Amino acid sequence: MTIDSRQEVCQLNQPETAKARVLFLGYGAEETKIVKALMDNDCEVWHTAGKISSTKGYDLAISFGYRHILSKNVIHSSSAPIINLHISYLPYNRGAHPNFWSFVEGTPSGVSIHLIDEGIDTGPLLYQRYANFPKNARTFAQTYAYLIELIEQLFVENIQEIITQTYRPKKQRHKGTYHRLADLPQAFSGWNADIEEEIEKLDQRNAATQIQDQKMLSEMEKIHRSLTAPWMGLIRLALTESPSQAKELFRQMHTEESKLAELFDKLSR
Repeated sequence: MTIDSRQEVCQLNQPETAKARVLFLGYGAEETKIVKALMDNDCEVWHTAGKISSTKGYDLAISFGYRHILSKNVIHSSSAPIINLHISYLPYNRGAHPNFWSFVEGTPSGVSIHLIDEGIDTGPLLYQRYANFPKNARTFAQTYAYLIELIEQLFVENIQEIITQTYRPKKQRHKGTYHRLADLPQAFSGWNADIEEEIEKLDQRNAATQIQDQKMLSEMEKIHRSLTAPWMGLIRLALTESPSQAKELFRQMHTEESKLAELFDKLSR
């Protein structure tokens, strides 16, 4: 096994005649069948889960389960295309936890293989497939495992076109949706939760939050209305040169505005 210490990249095999020199980013050979499929198809495969500074020297780079965002310099460091495997039906659910959001927001479930550009999961599409989950896949973990199998199958079915780069990229259409890691609800029970039960629980919690938000908005409107009279009184006093009474009105306004700021803070959280 050869190791490139500059990027902590290790060579997994060395065929006599390689069809392509592939840099595999993310999952190792023991975590995905795609690595073995590439080696079985006479590709020279190099692997890393670490952050890289370049793809120079490779014919192709493949990202699957990779935890780092590639910089613009890495993306344009060579002419080799970088292909990403994403378990959502793009453009829906770009970013983090795509399987979770497809159920919570009622968007299509599926898998996508696409070229990487400077955006997050926004590059041209190569292959896609809708997911029709089996009846016994009731949890987020079970549906996630199904999507992993589905995208590996989709890759293997098209491996020759991927290696030879004879695919036909298609631009993503529509805006779709995007989520960050931080968007996952704090009340989420976990990946082994029953999907239907979890969605019902989250819907009820969202409804309760909306009611509380409406109450705070009503309180804020009352405070705004109460500030109108002090402002008019302040103007009158200023015109009649009553500074001592004006100061008292300022204090009253400050108290009311502090209440308003506190409600704004609660609402934002």
